[in-house]
Amino acid sequence: MINTLSIIIPVYNEENTVRKLLERIKELKLIHNIEKEVIVINDCSNDLSKEKIQLFIKKNKDLNISLLNHKTNMGKGSAVSTGIKKASGEYSIIQDADLELNPQDINKLIDAVLQKKANIIYGSRFLNNKKHKKEMMINRIANIILTKISNITLNMQLTDMQTCYKLIPTDVFKSISLNEKGFAFDPEITAKLKKYSNLTFAEVPISYEPRTEDEGKKIKWTHGFRQIFSIFKYSIFK
Repeated sequence: MINTLSIIIPVYNEENTVRKLLERIKELKLIHNIEKEVIVINDCSNDLSKEKIQLFIKKNKDLNISLLNHKTNMGKGSAVSTGIKKASGEYSIIQDADLELNPQDINKLIDAVLQKKANIIYGSRFLNNKKHKKEMMINRIANIILTKISNITLNMQLTDMQTCYKLIPTDVFKSISLNEKGFAFDPEITAKLKKYSNLTFAEVPISYEPRTEDEGKKIKWTHGFRQIFSIFKYSIFK
């Protein structure tokens, strides 16, 4: 049973999108009257992200939302770790502030849990095999390679290991000690979750509107080298 969902939003220099993302989260009505707990982590942005978040919170006092600030830029993995410590919902999910994913799809993941398809649900950007106009081919290939390596080492059958949308029981999430500070935390989470023998995984298709580097996309295909190292480090050697 899920009474409250904790939505963890790491933010770094997203002044152009963060307000719109928070508006979408506000408008999101979760199925079965599930409540939202919104936790925003400002990872020491040096633009106007913090000010825009603060203004949004001031204007939306009826929304259960809190802002946590890092004094130095520590990376997305660290921001997620900070957020999950404050989470109090039965389940938690990560939401990027870049508008690439549609918060309305969160209900698909919740429904899959309530339908008892699995304990942990990943939202796959590639399950429907749809081509995305702005997605660079090299990034798509990198995603495929990373997921295949992860599947082989962990004996899994995921289509999108790196997805932002991972719906995880909060108590399980809290029990995981994340070491990776940056983008390599995705394979670390998956590898550590897989070691719980009582947990099962499933995927549901989600919409995806990739942005370009000119539009602010931060993860690059070169980050894949660290992620490959992370896959082997946490699936084989740990």
